[in-house]
Amino acid sequence: MSNQVNNTEMYITGAPACPGIVIGNTSLYQRARPHVSDTQITDDETEVHIHKFYEALDIAEEELEALLENTDMEDLADLIEMQIAILKDPELHNRIEQEISANNKPVDAAIESIFRNYLQVISENHGETFQNKSVDISDIRDRLLQIIHNKRDDIKEGAILVARELSPREVISFSNRNIKGLITDRGGATSHAAIIARSMNIPTVVGTQRATEVINSDDEVVLDGRNGEVVVHPKDETREKYKSLIEQQFKRQADFESLCKKPNETSDGKTFSLQANIEFAEELSIANKYQAEGVGLLRTESIYLSRKHFQNIPQQVAFYKSILELTTPHQVTIRLFDVGGDKFFGDEGKEQNPFLGWRGIRMLLEQPELLKNQLRAIIKTSEDFFGRIRILVPMVSTIDEIRKLKDIISEVQNELLNEGIDIDKDIPLGLMIEVPSVALKADLFARHADFLSIGTNDLTQYVLAVDRGNERISNLYDQRHPAIWRLIKEVAEAGECNGVPVSVCGELASDPIAASCLMGLGINTLSMNAVVLPSVKQVLRSNSYIEMQQLAEKVLAAETMDDIDNIFSNWETKE
Repeated sequence: MSNQVNNTEMYITGAPACPGIVIGNTSLYQRARPHVSDTQITDDETEVHIHKFYEALDIAEEELEALLENTDMEDLADLIEMQIAILKDPELHNRIEQEISANNKPVDAAIESIFRNYLQVISENHGETFQNKSVDISDIRDRLLQIIHNKRDDIKEGAILVARELSPREVISFSNRNIKGLITDRGGATSHAAIIARSMNIPTVVGTQRATEVINSDDEVVLDGRNGEVVVHPKDETREKYKSLIEQQFKRQADFESLCKKPNETSDGKTFSLQANIEFAEELSIANKYQAEGVGLLRTESIYLSRKHFQNIPQQVAFYKSILELTTPHQVTIRLFDVGGDKFFGDEGKEQNPFLGWRGIRMLLEQPELLKNQLRAIIKTSEDFFGRIRILVPMVSTIDEIRKLKDIISEVQNELLNEGIDIDKDIPLGLMIEVPSVALKADLFARHADFLSIGTNDLTQYVLAVDRGNERISNLYDQRHPAIWRLIKEVAEAGECNGVPVSVCGELASDPIAASCLMGLGINTLSMNAVVLPSVKQVLRSNSYIEMQQLAEKVLAAETMDDIDNIFSNWETKE
């Protein structure tokens, strides 16, 4: 229920997930979670409730199969197939049957109980990939409960949808009702729902924290997906301002497309490369539209989670090929699986601090079959794409990890060569610079790598001792912190001294002014969310390399975040 009691204009901010400005009335979506029974059933009733469970499973599966038939997006199909696989999971069936028959719980209470345990284990992993999976699992639970209680939503045609969070299934379903835009309290720009919204070009703002608390159904709002802003009950002058901006965005879109065809060089001729961070093939439509020079970071975690361990090598190869075919002739940097434990029923995978725990290369070296299968798929793919694949290693913290990985890569290469497969034997191996000790010793690590890629998201939280997912201390998390710039400079210098290319693939590269500062530090390869490519390119092309070096010098001399803010503001004013 909304807390808002008047029609005073109000601004809400979140994160931009899909650009575009829309004005319209809202439809407040609260995923129906019917009241779960708190009574027990008799022994005679258990069979009836088990039957109800399987009926609900069949209906939910039929709905997902219908969505699957109507989508031509391969990676979206993977997400739907993952939900179908969960619905078919015999272990899930057994646990719910047991909850009903042994504990005499009604079917809805049994579903609630088993899924609560399931989600608890996932939440203890905390990583964004697991948060994405958590949304998908919650969606399955809630849909089963809706079916059992015969509940339906009442989303209006052509509305701007406001929700606490959304699953990909819900985004697809609501897109059939011509929704104008999406606003969610939770989620980030890399959530599955946001990615699907972008692929459908639905203007979206995520992570508002409180939109569902202050917005009612049928409220008029302005949604600005460019900067993550929502205006509730806009005044006449505000509405007119945004109507003018909507007209301008059509013109700007044409300007962007023209801009993206121009060379990637500063006003004084210094060249740079802008690449895309992606997870799904659907994201490449925007990346290609904005002339991204390849993929600087291909996340593979969703593939891993969408299938049981994703041990099917041909399916992996098919996925990598689909990305490479759509990015010809550019390079694609494939990051190895950056996930921890995958045990969801039970607490075997529980860790006190997953961000600092068993993840990335640490986990992969202890899961040799998983690692070899992914390396085999990547290296096998190189048979058709010589010189276009790079491998990126996440969460590196020791030289020994790199040596062990290189031995395994050699072993896999020899196996494929012995099978008569003509592989690329010189696939570059890169290291993610996200652990502070590695950044501080970047000169040493650079000697063992073909390239370095700075992941500013994790590097920032480790350097500042701030959990970037903790809302209570979110004000302390800022990738533009003076200490981060110092470390980036050291890594850039280490790369230059060793003749090893250095790039940035964290969110810092998505900020046009920060990107200018990175250029000033000598890093001329930046990878980012594809939607911001034009705005970053516009600023880089509008300034000289000398000006960027001067900007970097000022930032390196800054003592506080206020100093950084002032430097960035003045640079912005200059523009």
